[in-house]
Amino acid sequence: MATATQTAVELCISLTSVYALWLGVINVAKNCGVVKALSRKTKKLTKKLFGVDDDKICDNLSLNLSANLLGVGNASTPPAIVATKQMDKGDGKMTKGMAMLFVTNACGLQFLPTTTTGILASLGSANPTSIILPCFLTSLTTTLVGILLVSLLYGDKK
Repeated sequence: MATATQTAVELCISLTSVYALWLGVINVAKNCGVVKALSRKTKKLTKKLFGVDDDKICDNLSLNLSANLLGVGNASTPPAIVATKQMDKGDGKMTKGMAMLFVTNACGLQFLPTTTTGILASLGSANPTSIILPCFLTSLTTTLVGILLVSLLYGDKK
């Protein structure tokens, strides 16, 4: 029987490999221009949703959203930090874009819940992917409610 420490180390190693894979995929997508193309395709939505006009902010927001949708929340953190700093007006108040970014990240909308699937697989689940649809529907619902609440609270403010 494995000890708790051994199980924890094995879990960390398996999750590290999942993160390394997806971080690599995201870096390749960024270097190949996929992120820029995605940013161009989603620019109208990003500008409307986050209330921003700057292309660099839109690029970081698109990268953040893409990483989240792929289920790699850790890879989405650096562009979120950069986007938040870019949206900061320096007055100590959260802008609509900053609030929307926080809410969309906190709701965890993702097509592939890689971390949870990885944990289930490493623990020997017979069907670790069975959670994909329920996770997607739940996170979609919470994200839509969050977007609605931020929109009601901030209105058209930027």
